[in-house]
Amino acid sequence: MWERIANQVSIVGIGLLGGSIALGIRQKGFGGKIIGVARKPDTLGVALEAGQIDVGTSDLGEGVYGSDLIILATPVNTIIRQIGELGDLADPQAVITDVGSTKASIVTAAEERLVNPGRFVGAHPMAGGEASGPAAARADLFRGRPVVLTPTSETREEALGRVRRLYEKLEMKILEMTPTVHDVKVARVSHLPHALAVALVSLADTSGSMDLASSGFGDISRLAEGHPDIWTDIFLDNDKQVVSAIDQFLTELCGIKTLIESGDREALGSMLAKLATLRQAWRKAKAYDEQDSESDQGRI
Repeated sequence: MWERIANQVSIVGIGLLGGSIALGIRQKGFGGKIIGVARKPDTLGVALEAGQIDVGTSDLGEGVYGSDLIILATPVNTIIRQIGELGDLADPQAVITDVGSTKASIVTAAEERLVNPGRFVGAHPMAGGEASGPAAARADLFRGRPVVLTPTSETREEALGRVRRLYEKLEMKILEMTPTVHDVKVARVSHLPHALAVALVSLADTSGSMDLASSGFGDISRLAEGHPDIWTDIFLDNDKQVVSAIDQFLTELCGIKTLIESGDREALGSMLAKLATLRQAWRKAKAYDEQDSESDQGRI
């Protein structure tokens, strides 16, 4: 089946996600060459030693030469820049995809700058963790997690099919939606939670409460350890949707505040019970351990 996906794969950005893709496809029987592209020689050295890649280079042109599948696993702004560069470097028949946490700007860049934009497939595998770099990569990172594919009217069915089969091999739950719908939804379930975690740490610090912080604080604030450069890119690239999500959250929070102020025990308890049940249903429906739940952090 791999011949229907790729014979040679280039992974641009061998970090947590890029390295995990490499390990995952190796575990699933991919026998072709995997080329890793990264800025830092140390990063390439770790990936080579771990068996994630066969060849490592810091030169993008060298790194994508001869590959029929190119996966961009760098931060959002870097992906956009690299798409422009790939217009002159990549084989026009190669399928190009990405793992970026936002989609509208990336897909627009691909359709405007690539020689053959129909061979680009926007993708966002919803997996990650606080640790970054290839040393944190693992073959089962994606198992049971959702991946969003964002084809447009420009996307060729053959290219979409190859990327779909890639993530089927990695045992991901495949969803399709437009880039804009993706950005609206991910702002509320990924980007907003990170903003809330950061705000919570800030509040605990400025109020002098960190000395009392324990497991509950740790569970909620875990995402605040995400890489600052990556999250700056994400927040600014998806700014309108993140701001909208924050506004909606403030409305929800004010509703809880009103119930507390009212002293209405029955209404408050009913709301808490309803949402606890909703969260429990979500957790039980997931095939993965929520301790490893989605974070877009590990992209370098």
